[in-house]
Amino acid sequence: MFSDIANHWANECIMALAQRGFISGYPNGTFRPKALVSRAEFAALLPKVFDQLTERQAAGSFADVPMQHWAHGAVTWASQRGLLSGYEDGSFRPRQTMSRVQAVVVVVAGLDAAQGVAAEVSQTDLTTTYFSDAAQIPDYAKEAVSAALDRQLLERLGEPRPMQPNQAITRGEVAALLCRALAIPAAELTGEYPALAADQTAIFQQFLQQEEGFDAAKLAFLDRGIQTSPYRDQIAQYAVRLQELPALSAPLKQTAAYPKTGEIFFVNEMGLEFLPPDLLAGCVCLSTLQGGIRQTRWLGRDALSDRQLWSATKFIPLLAVAARANAIAPTVSIDRYRIRPTGSSAQGYTFYELAAGITSYDNRIATSNSLAVMFKNFETPESLEKWTQQITGNQALSFQGRYGEVPFIEFPELWNPQTQKVVLKAKGKRHSGENLVSPYDLTRLMTMAAWHWQVPHDAKIPEIQGHSLATIIRALGVDTARYIDVAIETLGLSDAIDAPVIISKSGFGRSDQRDRTELTYCAFVQFSLPRKITVPGATDPTASHQQYSLAFTLVAAQDVNDANQEARYIDALMATAVTEIIRRAVLGTL
Repeated sequence: MFSDIANHWANECIMALAQRGFISGYPNGTFRPKALVSRAEFAALLPKVFDQLTERQAAGSFADVPMQHWAHGAVTWASQRGLLSGYEDGSFRPRQTMSRVQAVVVVVAGLDAAQGVAAEVSQTDLTTTYFSDAAQIPDYAKEAVSAALDRQLLERLGEPRPMQPNQAITRGEVAALLCRALAIPAAELTGEYPALAADQTAIFQQFLQQEEGFDAAKLAFLDRGIQTSPYRDQIAQYAVRLQELPALSAPLKQTAAYPKTGEIFFVNEMGLEFLPPDLLAGCVCLSTLQGGIRQTRWLGRDALSDRQLWSATKFIPLLAVAARANAIAPTVSIDRYRIRPTGSSAQGYTFYELAAGITSYDNRIATSNSLAVMFKNFETPESLEKWTQQITGNQALSFQGRYGEVPFIEFPELWNPQTQKVVLKAKGKRHSGENLVSPYDLTRLMTMAAWHWQVPHDAKIPEIQGHSLATIIRALGVDTARYIDVAIETLGLSDAIDAPVIISKSGFGRSDQRDRTELTYCAFVQFSLPRKITVPGATDPTASHQQYSLAFTLVAAQDVNDANQEARYIDALMATAVTEIIRRAVLGTL
């Protein structure tokens, strides 16, 4: 019926009301669900929605709504029935937008009048229980909002959420509010939602077919690259989104506060039994927000065992360098510095240029391996290893190894071109040994970066500042592995997803010692979805979406004495596992 509502969270409500003749669209076939609603436009709805109401009083006379005004009849009708009134100066202000709370007050008054009863005064102010911003609700409206909660016109959920009462209401939100007021049958509000396919075997076979023509040098999903990602243009917004609190976070049971820095948190080792055995190890951290603070639940499979996780560990030295630089100059973002050979007069490269080269594998400046070991050279092997142990709490991890190549810059320095001062210099000690860390370690570090703005101070990476993390987050956004992109597409969520954040680091290689191909994927993903996907009929405009925020590290391996066959298999297997984890997270069954 309308060309612009297919992906709107209230599309079924809009259709149901349009079919009843309560609302209409524009001549060009659009509805404009995000357009704001004026007082005149809202008044025009009332005679249709509350057509049974009788006149209660004389109509007000408004100088700015003369007889020839298109909404004169509707404004007069609403005034006679006590649903809308004017201002002290005798105006109606027809072009002024309606706020959310004003719309609720009018709808509650209409329902009371339709039932032939006066509004009941609630003995309890429900607004403070269910809305985190109840103080912003005008005193005149609190009784009506409490009544709306009492009647489930507005949902009563377990965690307080912002109502944003004084925010202008949109056409889509008005449709949703009226849908609940008119008690439109739930059957009419159940649309064609994403299938969220549960057959892992079928999904795996589908992915394996897509591996045709690929080999260990280039795989279908590991090497898909950021250039084709539908989220490429949103990477610059990732850090901003991570700083914002959602209106509603997906509910999660059996949670605990995010652990303090240096403390190992309990991991439920029975939580990932649904993953196939070729997923050797993994750690998943689920989360929800309670009172603006992250609460988490950790699931694992051999999550605390240290192992070679290949290039997935390369973001650790990025965090370490940023933390050291911020300890010296807390107000200076890491990307304001440049990296060059010690003693050089060259301008050098920005931190972001080199960090993005590690994750994107574009080889524009240097190889990923040579860049990663260069960042390691800002610390001695022992100090970087100790720093990592102190952050995650895993005193057994080893992190003194290289990445198979010589450093891009053997003796780098970090300098500020504005002050002409060098902040950090290479320690001059060669890194050699092994990089053996656990899936828990990587998941912990990834979440500490992403949730920096939502965990207590004693749970943060010491010294590191949000402005520097924003640069690292941007670099992690261009990871060549796009398993989460594939999962979102496979689950049919691409059109429904809102405000996504996808950051990750992958690691891949064939171990001669173990004679098998191995793949590690460490990722963080956050997005919002319409609640109606998992809660049919959820059309409350104050609770239209809920946010999902989780991180995981997965380790896959395969040994069939054929490097290309092994690589294709674990690439498809990883895509399948990521899809299943996100599916279960959305459905609340993980």
